[in-house]
Amino acid sequence: MAEPKKILFIEDEPDQRLILTLRLKKSGYVVVEAENGSKGLEKAAKEEPDLILLDIIMPGIDGLEVARRLRQDPATKKIPIIAATAAGLDDVEHRCFGAGVDDCVRKPYDSVDLLEKIRKLLTR
Repeated sequence: MAEPKKILFIEDEPDQRLILTLRLKKSGYVVVEAENGSKGLEKAAKEEPDLILLDIIMPGIDGLEVARRLRQDPATKKIPIIAATAAGLDDVEHRCFGAGVDDCVRKPYDSVDLLEKIRKLLTR
């Protein structure tokens, strides 16, 4: 049987982290959490996740900067990234793709849509 895939979830809102982590675990994924961009970058290097789910609007290092740094690091540059944002800005997805993310989701999460995006990225 295949090893369960590991997802690094970088999100500063504890409630969001809890709800989505439970949903991801229920779907068979191993979840590693980080509550800000700095910790997310550390855990991406240490944990070697199969995919990163990244909040964009965070204090300190925002998700766009985290994505850029992940793409510059040879150890993390190939890890698929899904950006999550509550921002209503029309150009936020464009800016996410410009920073190197593979896909985007809007908050509040549509878990069926999110799980489908995760599955697609993990099987490519």
